[in-house]
Order: sequence, then C-alpha cells, then structure tokens
Amino acid sequence: MLTNYQRMLMEDLAGGDSYGKPLIAWKGSIEFYRNAGAPSAPGSLASNLALTFVEQVYVLLQTKRSIRVYRGYETAGLKAPFGLDHQSFIRGLVASRHPGTPDGLWWTPARPTLAIDNLRLSDIHRSEPRRNSAVTLEWNRIDYYLESELPIGALVYVGRASAQQESAIYGGRRYEGGAFQFRLTAPPEFALPWMKRYAVL
Repeated sequence: MLTNYQRMLMEDLAGGDSYGKPLIAWKGSIEFYRNAGAPSAPGSLASNLALTFVEQVYVLLQTKRSIRVYRGYETAGLKAPFGLDHQSFIRGLVASRHPGTPDGLWWTPARPTLAIDNLRLSDIHRSEPRRNSAVTLEWNRIDYYLESELPIGALVYVGRASAQQESAIYGGRRYEGGAFQFRLTAPPEFALPWMKRYAVL
C-alpha cells in the first residue's frame, strides 16, 4: 500500500502534462511499483543518492516529451572558492570539497530564470533555484548553468529534492528543497543532444 507521499508523487508523474511514464519506483532500495513493460536495468540508486530525494522516494521514468533541463556548476580549480578570509580556506577544507562540474548526472527541469537572466534582482531572489533544489554552498558555488534537453524516450530517475542542512562554516542555512530533480542514467555527453552555458548573473 502506497504512503500519501508516494501516491502524490506517482499522481504528479502520471498526469496529463507530466514528464513521462513511470516504470519503476523505489523507497531507498525497496521497489514499491513496477510497470509491466519496465526494463530490468537500471536498478535502484545507492543509499547516499536515494537520501537526496524526499522520503528517499524516486521513480525511473521514460520521457514522453522533450524536457529542458539545467545544471549548475562552479569554476574548476579554485584555490579559495569563497575568498582567502573564508573559514573553508583558513581551515584547509577546500581540498575536501567536491564541487559541481559540467559533466555531472544531476539536473533540474526548473529554469533558474532569476540566476541566468539579467533582471537586476537581489541575491535573495536569485537564490531561489539553490533553495528549491537544496544545493548547499559547500557542494557547489554555482558560477554557471548548463541548459540542455532530454529527448523523448529517455530514461531518467525523478523525484523531489530533500531538504539539506549546510554546515556552519558555509553559513548554516537550511535549504527546503521540494523541486523536481533528475538523475541521468547515462553521462550527459551521451544522454543530452546539446548544451548551452550561462554565467550566473
């Protein structure tokens, strides 16, 4: 029997204007739904990846229409991503970071309009994409966004981003999450037909 959240997510993904056809759904590594035509692979995600979804619930979906997707990443090889006076540099923690890169598998269908359009809005307004996708500063400074398009028939993991707590060194903010997030089942150079880059404004 589905929980209220599982039912809500499945209804969101099965609606008339949805992204596509749910094939398999999991809570963590436990499968709770399988469509009769679902493939045997890919399987469930590793537990640390499942934790990034609300209630660890996510769906393998086959897209029924092309979907614009976006990914934020930061400049490579920064010696002091947040400045020489930032605690992450002073305490020697920069080397332990795993910053967002262009070739990652995590994308979002939510266009980060306020971050890539020159609307001259405040940082509070421009931080909404980070908050909704629950991307902490310690993970990703987000200097650029990539835009691309998932083609019809693509297989992708879909769920809502779980809330994340940032460590005190990076500001201690709590990011609510809740936006849809996609995890590709193949590297972007194979899964996505094109990519366009935007600087964060």
